[in-house]
Order: sequence, then C-alpha cells, then structure tokens
Amino acid sequence: MKPILQVLLLTVLATFASAQTPPSAPAPAPPAPLADSSSNPNFWQASFTNGGHYLVKLNQINCASKHEYISDAVARVVEVTIGTDSAVVARFYFFEPAGKDTPLNAGQILINRAQDAAQQAAARVSPSAARLNVVKNYPTSTHAHTVEYSVQDEATLNSLYASLMAAINSGRGRTWKEGGGGAK
Repeated sequence: MKPILQVLLLTVLATFASAQTPPSAPAPAPPAPLADSSSNPNFWQASFTNGGHYLVKLNQINCASKHEYISDAVARVVEVTIGTDSAVVARFYFFEPAGKDTPLNAGQILINRAQDAAQQAAARVSPSAARLNVVKNYPTSTHAHTVEYSVQDEATLNSLYASLMAAINSGRGRTWKEGGGGAK
C-alpha cells in the first residue's frame, strides 16, 4: 500500500506543480530586419520589399527634409522628402489615421479655426508671431514629378532617414533595404 500512496502523492504533486506554471505564450514575431550598408560611393538607394527601388546620385541631392503634418484632417503623416537638381522629388512617408487623441475632434477644429484667424492676424504684425501647422489636402497638395513611397511604420521611416543623412553627411553611398512596407 505504501508504493500506491507514493505514486498517488507524486501524481498530485506533479499536477499541482504543472498548474502553477503559466502556459508559455508564443514568442512575438521579430520585426522585419532593416538593412543599411555601404554601397556605390556615388549613390544613395532604397529598396522596398514589394520590388520598388529608388536611386539618387549623392551630388545631385540639393535638399532633404523630414517633417510631420495632418492631411485632410484625417491622417497624421510623417514624411521624408529628397529634392534633387532634376524636376523629380522623392517622398517617403508613413501615415496613420488621426484619432480621437489628436486635436481633430469637432470641438477642437472650431477652436483651431479661431486660433488660425488670430495667428494670421498676428502674422500681419510680425512674421514670426504666427506658427501655423502645415495642413495638406490630397490631391491638391501633391505635385507632378513626384515619386512616392509609403512604409508601414514610423521606425522604418526613421531608419530610411538615418541612412539618407549618413550618406549625405559622409559623402559616401549607402543602400537601405526595407524589411516591410510598400511603394505606390
């Protein structure tokens, strides 16, 4: 009878011990890798997972910017723009819906309009008195000769911008490869 009690006790202990161990959740998938590497010394290039590709000669870049704006009062856009000696402008952007946590709810829009009118009046007195946010209206705010690429998250766009600025600042070509996202 003693061996039966030992087996029963071990079974109860094993059941109790396994009940105390929380089930392991599956590990989240790692984010898609972003690659940035040295390349042809005369060019900066970006490759996208959907097959899109952008290539620009470093000595042809005359400006690069990163900025944020609200488009049509419905989307927050973070955009990297590259201007060159040609008529073509490259735009790389991430956008997300402007939700209730943004200053775009109905009451806030009325307040913003009143503030805009006050800022415009102040701007007539002093150009630096009014600091208006850029608001774009698609498609009237877009331009001909524009190549546009969208990425899936802000971290990807930040990585692209860091690669671009590293190439510009060093004068050495770089190749940036996207881990997720798309071109349009």
